[in-house]
Amino acid sequence: MNYYKMLCEKDENKLAFVEDGIPYTYEELEKAADEYAEKIKINADGNYGTAVKGMWQKLGQCTESGRKVYMIKSESFLEQLILFIACNKNGDIPMIVQKDMTQLPEINEIPDEVCMAVMTSGTTGVPKILYRTYESWADFFPIQNEIFGIGENSRLFVQGSLAFTGNLNLVMAQLYAGAVTIVENRFNPKQWEKTIKQWEADTIYLIPSKLMCIPECFKEKNVNIKMILSGSQSLGRKDAESLKKIFPDTKVILYYGASELNYISYVTDENMTEKRNLIGKPFPKVDVSVKEGEIYVTNDFHVYGVKCPFTLKDRGYMDDCGNLYFDGRSDDIVGIRGRKVSKAKIEAAVSEKEEISEAVVILEKDRDILTLYVALKESVKDKYLKGDKKRDELEKEIYAFLRKKLAHFEMPRRIIILDDMPHNKDTGKIDKKQLLK
Repeated sequence: MNYYKMLCEKDENKLAFVEDGIPYTYEELEKAADEYAEKIKINADGNYGTAVKGMWQKLGQCTESGRKVYMIKSESFLEQLILFIACNKNGDIPMIVQKDMTQLPEINEIPDEVCMAVMTSGTTGVPKILYRTYESWADFFPIQNEIFGIGENSRLFVQGSLAFTGNLNLVMAQLYAGAVTIVENRFNPKQWEKTIKQWEADTIYLIPSKLMCIPECFKEKNVNIKMILSGSQSLGRKDAESLKKIFPDTKVILYYGASELNYISYVTDENMTEKRNLIGKPFPKVDVSVKEGEIYVTNDFHVYGVKCPFTLKDRGYMDDCGNLYFDGRSDDIVGIRGRKVSKAKIEAAVSEKEEISEAVVILEKDRDILTLYVALKESVKDKYLKGDKKRDELEKEIYAFLRKKLAHFEMPRRIIILDDMPHNKDTGKIDKKQLLK
């Protein structure tokens, strides 16, 4: 089984996808996948081929089965999806990557059971390919769809790229349910509001840094949104309350997951607290334990080759009620003048300050200091960013705020207030490399 076969099982006349205001039925998706499958076949001896807004490139081939791994790059969300499904029709392995990806791993062998791949740098910074079987996601779709309120009549709004595994998973879960996905390729919250209203979306999926643009950019309340899903970054009770002012009838879910393991735990808005590192209780059929401060996960929905219990080297703890708390990656724990300091703890602490929208801590190894970069909410930018004096005043406020929450050795040496936080265009996550430049 693969995602092309799954697509073919759906009602061909039903609306499946809306990209930048243009609708497509399930039949139209299938026909587009058929066309590109033929193009990929014809060009099989070549290393690459081009689409309207992107391309595919052969990364490797299994000498025994002849199956190939194709890297997919495109500026279009829909084109990424169609090329992905087209590869599945041909029995090949699709892997959607970020547009700026240049360092590619070697393909040594392709397991017979798999139908897709994702690329991750993990904690090493070296890209590696993770293979998945169809069942490793599809067998969990009924569980996640029930928790996320996804059914055949759902209309999910997303933005970004399918190179972000969270987007890819939820879009495939929508197709599995026979539901509708509504996509905007551009980062434009004001346009999102129009699109969400026009196409009657009832579910929103965005990472927190994008999601929290909504309260400041949307002009009207929307009672049609019943579920807001988010992950990959922290989200707290105040954030959920802010979202519910715009979407009064919504439920908010923050999940914790990983490309290697699928979904791990989740927390709903009624259970969120002031602790932004709360990531809730495990999903059904997922076992979580913490040993010596390290999170271990056991499930049947992981990538090919993983042995459980498996750890991502994430740090955390569980309380007496079975709630999991995330204390950062192992490489987020750094040594500063002989003391261990959690960058994630500092980021979570400063994010509690009213004016802060995003924060990231970077270790300057050559100077053995921590630098805290912060971005402000749109509503206060004019107040603080129009003069050096105002910036200096806010910097002092932030230092005073952090002194109440952190030990003296945990305090960042420098605070830099940015006009805008740089983000990766595909994943939406903070672009730390850009900050270092």
